[in-house]
Amino acid sequence: MLTHVTCTYCGKEIEITEALMHDMKEDLLRDVAGQHAKELADARKAAEEQAKQKAAALAELTLKDKENEMAELRSRNKELSGQLLDLNKLLRELRDKNDKTELENQKRLSEEIDKARSELTKTLQEKAEFQILELKKQLTDTQKALAEANLKAQQKSQQLQGEVLELDLEAKLRSAFPHDEITPIAKGAQGGDVLETVRNSYGQTAGSILWETKRAKWSPSWLPKLREDGRKADASLSVLVSETLPRDIDTFGFIDNVLVTDIHYALPLATILRRSIMLTAAAKSTAANKDEKLEKLYGYLQSDTFRHRFEAYVEGIVAMQQDLETEKRSVQRLWKKRELDITRTLENIANMYGELQGIMGASLPDIKLLSLPDGEPRDT
Repeated sequence: MLTHVTCTYCGKEIEITEALMHDMKEDLLRDVAGQHAKELADARKAAEEQAKQKAAALAELTLKDKENEMAELRSRNKELSGQLLDLNKLLRELRDKNDKTELENQKRLSEEIDKARSELTKTLQEKAEFQILELKKQLTDTQKALAEANLKAQQKSQQLQGEVLELDLEAKLRSAFPHDEITPIAKGAQGGDVLETVRNSYGQTAGSILWETKRAKWSPSWLPKLREDGRKADASLSVLVSETLPRDIDTFGFIDNVLVTDIHYALPLATILRRSIMLTAAAKSTAANKDEKLEKLYGYLQSDTFRHRFEAYVEGIVAMQQDLETEKRSVQRLWKKRELDITRTLENIANMYGELQGIMGASLPDIKLLSLPDGEPRDT
């Protein structure tokens, strides 16, 4: 049995059974593939048809749902539109009613304000004119009184100046005692501050007073130096004028043969000492050769009677000084009170004028005393 054949093209031997099987397989595979392709096409077609039906059904359902939702929205919008129209109508009615009521109230209030403003303006204007006239009168009287009091105080103050410092004391002594020779001692030189040579109206020398001023805390070390300076200057008396005194001295007193006094009593004390020196010199001149009278005079100067008279004279001066200080304080207090009253009155009238100006505006008469230099009223 022949099982092999030779290929006429390539010359190879091919088994017949294998060739036949191969052809059969090829035919079978083609048949199966064709059947599968047809089944697959049918299945695909069926699936597509089914998918189309499902999609159409879903789309129809969605469309109906949307249509129902739109219908509900249209119904709700229609209902809300009706309610909104009713609400707008109610609001318009309320607004019209409120506007009408407010207009009437404003009109009534405006009439009442105009009436009250007119009455108030008339009253305030009359009151302001009267108060302005009264204020001008008070201001004129007060200025006049202040000028007189100021002049009087300046005159009194001039009598009190120059009692503390050396230059003031020198000027005061020269003014009070024109016949005396007032000699300032140069700075740095020994001999106190001022040497007063006491002379009478005929130019005759009666004695001298050595003055020294201190503006520091009291110190007993000043006394020995002043005594020594008094001896060198051959002065009749030595006086220490200090702003501060020892505790046991109120006005004046002798400490270690030096007369100590306060600066306020320097000039009155100079008057007393000068008179004492003049009396002593007159007694010496009258009884130049009468030792007995000189001794009596010396005894009188050392007696309690002379001391009492001297103290009484100084006490009178102190009393006058205290009265002068009291009167000065009273005048200053009166000035301060009047100044405060004037300031308070001016502030009140300025405030009232500002209120009137805010009400009346430019129709209010201009008051020069309450206006700026350019003529514009002052702000209150």
